[in-house]
Amino acid sequence: MVKGFQTLEDQDNIDEVETLGPFICTRSDAWLGHGYYLWDTNIQWAKDWGYHSYTKNDKEFIIASCMINIENCFDLFGSVAHQMELISAFEAFNESNKLKHNHRRILPNIIQYLKKKGIFEYKSIRACDNTNKIIKLHFSKNHEREEYMLINQRVQICVIERKDVILRPFTVIFPEKYIP
Repeated sequence: MVKGFQTLEDQDNIDEVETLGPFICTRSDAWLGHGYYLWDTNIQWAKDWGYHSYTKNDKEFIIASCMINIENCFDLFGSVAHQMELISAFEAFNESNKLKHNHRRILPNIIQYLKKKGIFEYKSIRACDNTNKIIKLHFSKNHEREEYMLINQRVQICVIERKDVILRPFTVIFPEKYIP
């Protein structure tokens, strides 16, 4: 179980958000395909997304939270085995000439292909993207060795199937004016 945060436009409909949310993303550029996108554990990522997506466009935003069951998750962040599965799928996809290298949506196309073939039975996907806030924690002083660990990786969970994955309650927790 992890805590998830969804950033939404503030439309002064908190009761509706808490009753019906989280809400699905069906945008054509959804990087993991269609699903319910939530930030994993770190509310600051949800706030950053709100400032970037809403505040800069003169809109207000809210953040709601719930627990997410990641038992049946294609975990590209925490599972080396799942990362290796993705590499194999990518290679097979590439060899079959189904991959268009100039296409922006490679990952969701691979996932959709695996779903159609009946070999993707996960209810969610967990992955990190590149952001300038990733920290390289070096294992030596003055960076004399090239070994380091990446920390503060921004992680999202794309829930494909809500049932038994998104757990109630879904509660608005930001901004403070909505907290009882």
